[in-house]
Amino acid sequence: MDLAADIIHALTKIQERSGLFGHGREDVFRGIHLAEVHCIDWIGTIDHANVTKIAREMGLTKGAVCKISKKLVAKGFIKRYRGPENNKEVYYRLTGEGRLAYLEHKKCHNQARQEKLSILAAYSTDEQAAILRFLTDINELVDSRLDDDAFEKK
Repeated sequence: MDLAADIIHALTKIQERSGLFGHGREDVFRGIHLAEVHCIDWIGTIDHANVTKIAREMGLTKGAVCKISKKLVAKGFIKRYRGPENNKEVYYRLTGEGRLAYLEHKKCHNQARQEKLSILAAYSTDEQAAILRFLTDINELVDSRLDDDAFEKK
C-alpha cells in the first residue's frame, strides 16, 4: 500500500468506530445500524462467511456477531445456510436486499475515499507520513481501550 492508501485506511477505521459520520444514504440504510451494515459488508466480502470469520474481521465477539446476524436474518438482509461438507457449520449469504445494501455501502466508502484522497493531495509526502503516524497512534489507543474493556468484562 502507498502512504495515501494507508492514511485512508486509518481514517476509515476511526470513522467506522466513531458513529459520528453517516453514510449519506439513510434512505438505503434506514433501519440498519452501523454494525449491521459492516456485518453485511463482511458477509458480502468473505467466502463462506461464518460467525468466526466475521467476528475476526469486525473485531467483535462471536456472541455479538450472532446477535447482529439474527437481526439481519429477521430484517431479510442475509440468509443462513449449511455447507454440504460440514452440516454443523452455519454460513451466511446476502439476499437481494442485502446485496443492495452491500453495494451501496461500497459506493459510499469509495466516494468517501476519493474525497479524502483529494484532500490528501494537498499535503507533501512528509506531511502525509506525519498524519499517518498520528492516526496510527490514535487507532492503537482505541484498540488498547477496546482490549481493556473486553478484559474487564470477563
